[in-house]
Amino acid sequence: MLLIEHLSFQLSNNALLSIPELSLTQGESLLVLGDNASGKSVLAQILAGNICNYDGKVSITEKFTTLSFELEAETLAVDRLNDRSDFMEEGVDHGRSAREIILDDKSYTPEELDEVISLLAIEKLLDKPFKILSTGETRKVLMARALMLKPQVMLLDEPYAGLDIGSQAHLSNVLNTLVEQGISIIIFDFYHQSLPSQIDNVIYMQEGSIVLSGKREQVIASEKWQQLNEHHYSLPHHLPDCLQYKKLDKNTPLVSLNNVSVSFEQKPVFNDISWRFEQGQHWRIIGPNGCGKSTLLAMISGDSPKAYGKDLHLFGVKRGSGESIWDIKRHYGVVSAQLHRDYRVPTTLIQVVLSGFYDSIGLYDSPTRYQVNIAREWLVLLGLEQHENTYFSQLSYGEQRLVLITRAVVKLPMILILDEPCQGLDNHNRDKVLALMDYIAANSKTHLIFVSHDIRDQLTCITHELEFLAQQPEQANQGDDNLGYVAKSTVK
Repeated sequence: MLLIEHLSFQLSNNALLSIPELSLTQGESLLVLGDNASGKSVLAQILAGNICNYDGKVSITEKFTTLSFELEAETLAVDRLNDRSDFMEEGVDHGRSAREIILDDKSYTPEELDEVISLLAIEKLLDKPFKILSTGETRKVLMARALMLKPQVMLLDEPYAGLDIGSQAHLSNVLNTLVEQGISIIIFDFYHQSLPSQIDNVIYMQEGSIVLSGKREQVIASEKWQQLNEHHYSLPHHLPDCLQYKKLDKNTPLVSLNNVSVSFEQKPVFNDISWRFEQGQHWRIIGPNGCGKSTLLAMISGDSPKAYGKDLHLFGVKRGSGESIWDIKRHYGVVSAQLHRDYRVPTTLIQVVLSGFYDSIGLYDSPTRYQVNIAREWLVLLGLEQHENTYFSQLSYGEQRLVLITRAVVKLPMILILDEPCQGLDNHNRDKVLALMDYIAANSKTHLIFVSHDIRDQLTCITHELEFLAQQPEQANQGDDNLGYVAKSTVK
């Protein structure tokens, strides 16, 4: 089914992907594990046929489908290319629906579609525009499209990214069922407990080579595995200098919302949310995929027109009182899946970090020597200094995410929005980033808003929690299908 012989591919100036031999028979599945920049995602792209300039032999004899960050970006790029908002009376082209993405202009029977939709439990997503879906929801839709093709092999690169806890467990059950049905599942990921229990074959990659292979239980119990997964990091003795922000009266909240509701195409997302984010607080926002967490964050950071006309105050000023987008953005540092998707300009790593001073995608101003020095200090803190002049697009997805985290913190903003910041990070970098965020909260004037579905992502600095809950029928004056979400605040 899968055969690799003498595979060689240059990952970078100093790293080579080299796999002398790897094979799987029909019906066998495999976990390909490793840290960021280990070569596993490049291997996934080679198997998918997206990278062809390698040496050696690679062949998959069965019909296969793929799921990856690259596929998600390519799918969204089609809607961006065909966006006709400027020519539409209402001024918004929402692009293709989730249903259209799943069908992909191919002919299927209603029974075939219903089977996949039921398997993945995504009935409520079908008529939503794909481009407004959360990261977890896009993952589910692309998984459905992959299954519609009835593959014998599935190549899944970090399929759990962005999924809420319930959806992670559901996906594992689905994948276990597919393995039992004889479909070969090859997952490229970091090790975590959610990985399907039915997949017993494991390889572990480091710097482009397979350094461990065998049965899952034996590999994880080995001394070599323990050595590879020991995590060492150090925190800074001080933080680089930060920008100066206008001082607020101590009683003025950073953010306040009063009975704010949001809907898309007349379908409610959340209803009557009231929230006060006071100075000195650090918030975690939780809730299932699609509840509106990212929408709320985009509203307060100046990235969503849904904020207009709402009772929303930022730093004591009502939104829409004449302030510019840049007046708002200067107070924020943001890490999110949406920013990661949008950061497509050809620029080097150091330029990406410096763009954080200007809240821009790409660098269009001449930074001061002071700013360059601060940016370089942060690169050292996050272990990225050796890539300073590497182009952003040449980095692995996880390395790109580390760069965007550095961009967000470079000016130690008044509010740091961390929307699934650890998506794409290996376990070592995840621990380092979380420890650094706690350190920033304790040793600067930066306030944190943190969103994550991963149970591994815990911050000790969190003081309050805002939880989105599905609205119950008795709470609404409408039918059961489109109730949206409400939210409650708690002190941690």
